[in-house]
Amino acid sequence: VKSVTCAFCDMVCTSVSSLKAHIRFRHCDERPFHCQLCGSSFKNAYNLHKHVETHNDSGAYSCDVEGCGFTSRTLRTLREHYKRV
Repeated sequence: VKSVTCAFCDMVCTSVSSLKAHIRFRHCDERPFHCQLCGSSFKNAYNLHKHVETHNDSGAYSCDVEGCGFTSRTLRTLREHYKRV
């Protein structure tokens, strides 16, 4: 197995492409994905997509435990709520 070490930290990657991704996400400040609603910027499309969900006016996800009333704009936050409660 070929390994490539990051010049900026001790991270070891198994390919040049994974090293490039590592450097882009961990060591670069470039954020080419911009929210059209508020101008926030992100390093990848997935994070932008998750951010855009926060602009919803109401909670898209709600706790199904009777009497709870918790709502969330993202499924991830609802799952975290279930773990906490």
